[in-house]
Amino acid sequence: MDYNNQDIIIARATPIGKSALAIIRLSGLGLKVAIRKIINCKNLKPNTVHLKKINSTKGTHVIDSCMVAYFESPKSFTGEDMIEITCHGNDVIVQKIINEFIGSGVRIAYPGEFSYRALKNGKIDLIQAESIATKINQNTAAFAVALDNIESGYTSKQLKLLRKEILDILSIIEHELDFNEEEINHLSIDKIKSTFSDIIQKIRGIINYSLDLEKKESGYKVSLVGLPNVGKSTLFNRLVGKDRAIVTDIEGTTRDVIESQLTYKGVPINLYDTAGYRKTKDKIEKIGVSKTIDCALTSDVLVFIDDNDPVTQYGEFSRAFSEINKIKVVFVKSKCDLNGSFKNKTDYINLSSKNDVGIESLLTNLLTTIKSLNNKDTFSSVALCNARQIKLLEEIESLFMVALKNFDLGLEMDIIASEIKDGANLFDELLGKMTSEEVLNKIFMGFCVGK
Repeated sequence: MDYNNQDIIIARATPIGKSALAIIRLSGLGLKVAIRKIINCKNLKPNTVHLKKINSTKGTHVIDSCMVAYFESPKSFTGEDMIEITCHGNDVIVQKIINEFIGSGVRIAYPGEFSYRALKNGKIDLIQAESIATKINQNTAAFAVALDNIESGYTSKQLKLLRKEILDILSIIEHELDFNEEEINHLSIDKIKSTFSDIIQKIRGIINYSLDLEKKESGYKVSLVGLPNVGKSTLFNRLVGKDRAIVTDIEGTTRDVIESQLTYKGVPINLYDTAGYRKTKDKIEKIGVSKTIDCALTSDVLVFIDDNDPVTQYGEFSRAFSEINKIKVVFVKSKCDLNGSFKNKTDYINLSSKNDVGIESLLTNLLTTIKSLNNKDTFSSVALCNARQIKLLEEIESLFMVALKNFDLGLEMDIIASEIKDGANLFDELLGKMTSEEVLNKIFMGFCVGK
């Protein structure tokens, strides 16, 4: 696919399927001239909506009466002449209209080609373009606010301000190197280091906030862990609202990790039922226990379950797998209907899945624990919306951390200046100013065709 072309392009901008209305977009220079046989473009004024008939060029009949909006270059989304046609939402009608334009030399747009042209014509930067694709699939209100900030240009503005701070430091260093025979004095170094540390802290704030929102959007990983036959699968089925896991009174029934999604008070949770951990000679059960450990070590929160003493049992578990101590834990004493203990204690929740006892307490505790994971340090609530952007900012942070360390080591300033320049260039790549055509094509190929 060659995105760098002068073709007039067309695509449906709304989902396939019957609906009241559908929208078709066209973009390209000289658009009105190219389509005049299909739409009467007389009196089609910019930034206005007109009722127009879409005519068939192969006969005298009208395909549909539509609302047609015309946007004249450069005051359009793509920066080119654009037309948006709102027709009746029947797939047959939509396709007939598109076919008429194709017969007149218009081409079906590549995925994301409208946004690509907007980027190339300076209407948006790459971060804004990527937010458009992400916005279609966003699930949470918090992520929606972040995407609005990106799409409006607020996030790019804040990143450009950060880049300016970096270039200001660079100019001070280069000025001192050029005109001060004694190079940079200690006062200047202290000031530069202080400013640089502040920039790194802001960058870390953006990364942390972005990762928090990404977690909120994709869901927090919560694993049910414990010995065999303590009620993990019964609780799992109760929480997800259906019988996903097999439940029997035979120990070791669950041999694999089972996953399901639920949402509690707007918070998405990816819930995992795991095989009961214990020493075993059974080859298949050993594999299940190994998967349990892997799942537990990559969780955001563990729900550790035992029908006798979950806190003591967890102590034995954590001594065997010390890395588990860094993960938040909610303790559950299961099967409380069998021992008559229904009152919650401070160190664990009494729960009976069969009698719906303690379920609400568990979910509330889980929500509180999940919220405690969120990082509060942010920079003007700026967030990035995908892995490419976060990875680049992490590279910038890593580069600047090295530069800051080199300040302390007393390395030559021209070396540090070079590292700062590399960081500034990565900011340009983040915003799409220095991104290769191959990378851009890969990014936009993941968009919807009409975007």
